[in-house]
Amino acid sequence: MIKWGLPLIGQRVYTRINRIGQRRQLMNEKFYALPEEKQSQILNAAYKVFATNQYKKAPTSEIAAEAGISKSLLFHYFHNKQELYLFLWKHAADLTKKYMRQYKVYETDDFFEILRRGLMAKCAVMRKYTFLSLFSINSYFETEPDIQSFIQPDVQDAAQTTLELLLSILNFDFIRKDIEFVRIYKEILYASEGMLKYWYRTGNYDVTAFEQEYLEMINHWETVYGKGTENDGKQL
Repeated sequence: MIKWGLPLIGQRVYTRINRIGQRRQLMNEKFYALPEEKQSQILNAAYKVFATNQYKKAPTSEIAAEAGISKSLLFHYFHNKQELYLFLWKHAADLTKKYMRQYKVYETDDFFEILRRGLMAKCAVMRKYTFLSLFSINSYFETEPDIQSFIQPDVQDAAQTTLELLLSILNFDFIRKDIEFVRIYKEILYASEGMLKYWYRTGNYDVTAFEQEYLEMINHWETVYGKGTENDGKQL
């Protein structure tokens, strides 16, 4: 899954979704039998509609129309609305994990390099599925009980796992020692999510422009939070 500014890792999401998938046939073979282009068209439509609406108010008819298929055909691939939503959640987690490996996000001990690699991974995902990142963020705040009870524990588990991983691999010689790292981590996380939501609100989905602007923010954070003589003794 994605939580800006770091891709999150965690095992509970895969365990719980796979268990439900076995019970509800979440991984629908008929959907995977479609050409990859058609799969992407349906997923992009679903990510967009769920990302821009609360679960209860997200019309499956709009997803079908956006994907260029009938509503009955949509439910031929996914048995119901909840199954589709949880399928998207697992797909987002799997795809994020794939690109994290591809860009070797956590194969460095430099926190700011992790941010840069994470940015490349996330933008690669966004170029393929424009609304996946917004879907991932908004899913955590979903109020529908059946969705909330499933997703919130997964995000919290992944956030804790990611923080523990960072604390175990980072070389803190690259980071200011006069500010607690957890505080730096949270400030960057919150600022990143705000920046991403602002980008979506503009309606200009130029991922390359976003990538460049976010990279400038990472460089700024490195100046502010990185270890250097100009930061020694400063207090925020």
